[in-house]
Amino acid sequence: MPRSGPAMTLLRPLHLILALIIPAISAIAWGSLLKLCGRPPASIAKAMTRVVGCLGPRLAGLTLHCEHPQRLNTGPAVFIFNHQSGLDPVIVAALISSSARQGGVAGVAKQSLAHNPLLGPLLRLTGSVFVTRGEGWEQQLLPQATARVAAGCSIVIAPEGTRSYGKGLRVGSFRLGAFAIARHCQIPIVPIVIHNSGTRLPPRSAQLRSGPVYVSVLEPYKIDPELDLQQAATKMEHTYDDCLAQGFGADIDLDSQPRPQ
Repeated sequence: MPRSGPAMTLLRPLHLILALIIPAISAIAWGSLLKLCGRPPASIAKAMTRVVGCLGPRLAGLTLHCEHPQRLNTGPAVFIFNHQSGLDPVIVAALISSSARQGGVAGVAKQSLAHNPLLGPLLRLTGSVFVTRGEGWEQQLLPQATARVAAGCSIVIAPEGTRSYGKGLRVGSFRLGAFAIARHCQIPIVPIVIHNSGTRLPPRSAQLRSGPVYVSVLEPYKIDPELDLQQAATKMEHTYDDCLAQGFGADIDLDSQPRPQ
C-alpha cells in the first residue's frame, strides 16, 4: 500500500528542494573556486553545468533517455528546449554536460533573477545573459550573446519564456530571442524536445515523481536569412508540436516543415 500521512506530506517537497538546491549550491561552490583559480569563464560555465547535470537527475531519481544525443556535439549553437517543469534546466544541463562538445553554455534569464539569492550567483558565474523584458530587448540581448559566443560558449534558452502549464502536447508561443541570436551570430539552433518532464513534476506541484524522462534532439537548424524572426519562431513551434504529438522516437525533418505564411 502507498505510504501517506503527515511525514510523507513533508518528505515529498523536501525531496524536490534537495534535488534542486544541492546541485545549485555545489555548482556555485565549484564555480567560485575555479574563478579564484583564474579559470576562464567558458571553462567555469562548462564545469558548473557538469555539476548540475551529474547531481540533479540522480537526486531527483530521473533516468534520461535521449534520442540522437550526438546532435548535441554541435557548437557554438543556440540550444532551445520546451519548458514543462522546474526540472527542465537540470535535464538540459545533464544532456549538454554528457556531450562531447567543447566550450561552456550560457543561459538567458530575466534581469530580476540576477538578484535571486540562490539563482543569482549560479547564473552570474555561468555567464548568463540578463535581459529586461519589453522594448529594447534586442539591443540588450545581442551584444551580450555575441560576446559569449565569441568566447566559445553556446547559448541555452527556453523560447516559451515560462512553463507551458496545461498545454498538453502543444508548446506555448515562442519568443524571438533565440532566433535573433542564431541569425545574428550565424550559428545553428539545436532543438531539444522534452516529452514528459511535466509528469515527473506536475504543474504547480511539489511532489517529485522519480522515473524516466524522454528527450528528442532534432537536427541542427540554420535560420534562412530571408525568413523573418516571427516566421522562424512559428515554424519551430510547429516542429515541436509535431514531435510531441508523434512521441519519443519520431523522426522529424525540420526542412519538411511548412513555411509560415
